[in-house]
Amino acid sequence: MKNKSGKKREAVITAIVAVIFAVFLINLFRIQIFQAEGLKNSAVTSVTVKVDAARGEIFDCNGTPLVTNKQVNTIVFHFQTFPPGKDAEGRNTVIERLISLFSRYNLEWKDNLPIEVTASGQLAFSKDKEAEIEYLKSSAFLNLNYYADVNDCFNALVERYSLQGYNKKQARDIASVYYSMRKDGFNTGTPYVFATDVSNEVVAVIKENSSTYIGVDVQVKSEREYIDGSVAPHIIGYVGPISPEEYEKKKEEGYSLNDVIGKSGIEYTMEEYLRGEPGEKTIYVDENGNTSEVYTKQPVAGDNIILTIDSKLQKTAYNALSSLIEKMYETNKDAKAGAVVVMNTKNNDVLACVNYPSFDLSTYNDDVKKLTADPDKPLWNRALRSIYTPGSTIKPAVAMAGLEEGVINAQSTVWCSGKYTHYKDYQPQCTGVHHSLDVVRALYHSCNIFFYETSRLLGIDKLNDYYTMFGLGQKTGIELTENEGTVDSPQLRTSKGELWTPGLTIQAGIGHGDNQFTPIQLCSYVSTIANRGVRYKAHVIKSIMNSDYSQTVSQRETQVLSKADFKKANWNLVYKGMLLVGTESYADFSKVPETVAAKTGTTSIFKKVNGKEVEINNGLIMTFAPYDDPEIAVAVVIEGAKSGGSTAPVASAVMQQYFEKTNFEETLRNEGTLLQ
Repeated sequence: MKNKSGKKREAVITAIVAVIFAVFLINLFRIQIFQAEGLKNSAVTSVTVKVDAARGEIFDCNGTPLVTNKQVNTIVFHFQTFPPGKDAEGRNTVIERLISLFSRYNLEWKDNLPIEVTASGQLAFSKDKEAEIEYLKSSAFLNLNYYADVNDCFNALVERYSLQGYNKKQARDIASVYYSMRKDGFNTGTPYVFATDVSNEVVAVIKENSSTYIGVDVQVKSEREYIDGSVAPHIIGYVGPISPEEYEKKKEEGYSLNDVIGKSGIEYTMEEYLRGEPGEKTIYVDENGNTSEVYTKQPVAGDNIILTIDSKLQKTAYNALSSLIEKMYETNKDAKAGAVVVMNTKNNDVLACVNYPSFDLSTYNDDVKKLTADPDKPLWNRALRSIYTPGSTIKPAVAMAGLEEGVINAQSTVWCSGKYTHYKDYQPQCTGVHHSLDVVRALYHSCNIFFYETSRLLGIDKLNDYYTMFGLGQKTGIELTENEGTVDSPQLRTSKGELWTPGLTIQAGIGHGDNQFTPIQLCSYVSTIANRGVRYKAHVIKSIMNSDYSQTVSQRETQVLSKADFKKANWNLVYKGMLLVGTESYADFSKVPETVAAKTGTTSIFKKVNGKEVEINNGLIMTFAPYDDPEIAVAVVIEGAKSGGSTAPVASAVMQQYFEKTNFEETLRNEGTLLQ
């Protein structure tokens, strides 16, 4: 039994607990009833947005970086914090202040509106922006008639975005931001990119005046940086903003309208590896507009591409080609363009792939209009996509066909009087009078009469069978867009509504007619000769590594496409003919420390110059070395060259660099007499 003092203490404790509980209930009631609206207004809102991954980098075969990334400041608008659409005045004020800031610091911002204010203060549609003008008038934007003029469009913009209080230039610039915001799909999940590569000074102004630039944020993103943009630009390719058409195809893969995407070259074909995996972050906004963010998924950088290209050999090939063409042009205005392809004969890895004229990736965006308008087409990949009549470079394949089919042998001779007289009504010429020739001397002298006769005896079907064995008229398999070329045939002529004649057969046997091949095909062809009939798939990618180089994602394996089982004695005869071209002809390789085998070709084509059809020559050469154990194959084509032999200094410079690691300028000085 409790005493009286114990009961008293118990009563006091119970009373205290009751008071505390009562206070708690009162506060809970007050919070729920009286402060509910206040809490509702102060609730934090959030949205999850995509975070771009750093794009994978590109290296040459020796690990020399060709394309890396740099960190740049990007100015974006967040949909959640940017003044809402109903607050037109607030939106316009922020946009106008931001444009003024950029103008003050002479910085560019995204300005794609196809309307300009001329120097006289008049409005005009921008030139060469038909697609943008069409979109502006379309139902997707202003919903105007197709015949609406520039003033109709401008007035509609002013009305829609309440721009009446601004002068014409200000209204036009603000409307341009709205135009891009609409086109880029500005919404809760897609911030609007106002400008990229913004200086730290301007970034500081924006951050220090966040109350002025409401909803404007600074993000650090990666952007392509080129160590030397002139090295292999056609191979590397370039990136650019995703187009509406590309977006429609790629949106299911997580692309947004703010993304960049590979447009050409390796950047295009290896997009799935280079792009990486975007991350996600959640942006929180409190009642005062203050923002904070938390990464919910870290982005994963793209894979790195290691090319088979040797950047030093690439530079040597380009400088040798450009120097020779520019030298030729001084006395021959037809010599304007060309290509070089260099392969490792052991696996057809492409060591160099050069086009002239060319361009610089680091200035591409600034130069693109000029480059696109250039009639000499510097953006065009001649090495992989232009097709050329091969001329006499075809003759080693014809010689092998004749030997293997038994229509000629080592002792066979043909009399060359300078004219082929088998047909009464068609008697084509030779380049000289060679008298009696066997197959080795016929290759050395490039005698048309010998190969006319060999081709006649073979027939077009057999000829084309052997062209196919050497990979001519077929894609090489390189991981880039390439032209398939054409092999002349009765079927091809029939498809064009033409008849096949015996004369076309013998012309096919000297590399004329509609036989047309790419420089990379010619290089693969001479590599197949060097390998005595083994034809490998061409590669420009050596391997693919993950972002931190801890894992090989893909390693390119040597792949045999075909193998011609020709007699060793026949190979020896073809080799001897090409050896004479490489060692005793006017195609001089005396400075190369290894013995070179070669075959030249000269073809005539017709081009329109100032509206007139003009006949010009193309010069070609294909080579391999060392003669006894080939390692390297080179094919050169120069448009407008007087002869195939005149292109030899380019192949010589490449081989000297490969075997001696010499400086290309020294090489060209050594070849000075040939450049004249």
